[in-house]
Amino acid sequence: MSIGEYSVDHFQTLPSLEVARTNFVKLNGDDLVKDVFKKFFVEQGMDRTFGLAMLHRHFDLEPGEMLVDYQGKSVPWSAGHVSGMKPPQPAIWAVSSDGAFKQTEFYFSEEKGLTIGEEELRFMKRFQELLREHKVTQSFGLCRYPGDDFNGLCEITHGRANINLKPNDWPKNLSAVDTAWFFSEPIWTRGCRCTCNARSPDHPHGVHIYTVSG
Repeated sequence: MSIGEYSVDHFQTLPSLEVARTNFVKLNGDDLVKDVFKKFFVEQGMDRTFGLAMLHRHFDLEPGEMLVDYQGKSVPWSAGHVSGMKPPQPAIWAVSSDGAFKQTEFYFSEEKGLTIGEEELRFMKRFQELLREHKVTQSFGLCRYPGDDFNGLCEITHGRANINLKPNDWPKNLSAVDTAWFFSEPIWTRGCRCTCNARSPDHPHGVHIYTVSG
């Protein structure tokens, strides 16, 4: 198992929210999440390292761009190194056509993020085997764990920017589509998940929503 280099072409292969959700329903995705993936993450001891992501994108990136989150706002950045700054850290990984895991989204922080060592690579290999077994390699990937104290954010997509809102500011017409799941005991018990609002009138590709219930 290896981690491949970021590729904007790989990002562009991700389906739209509508296509991803349609495929998820056809695959009986809710059952896979509850009955297959949750057990797998917990038994592998990776429920506080990774979450499960439904792979999709809300807009295109141009050549040389990468999608980076900073303090709740995700926008395209130049993929080149910025002098004096740490490079953005991976936030989501997906299996590419060459069989390698590649980053699809990033976040910026001076704090040290997740280190992908031998244990994580072994898990990723087993995860890839599980994806193949259930024929869902193009539908699911990995996302970084947000921490036990994750309390929910609402990410609204406008044009080529995703902006996080506090829970009290969520849209009243929210029509939720789950797009990521975290299986640690505290987050799963509280009902925290990542969803998308499929009713955004000004953005037909939907609106990312990080939600908390329970």
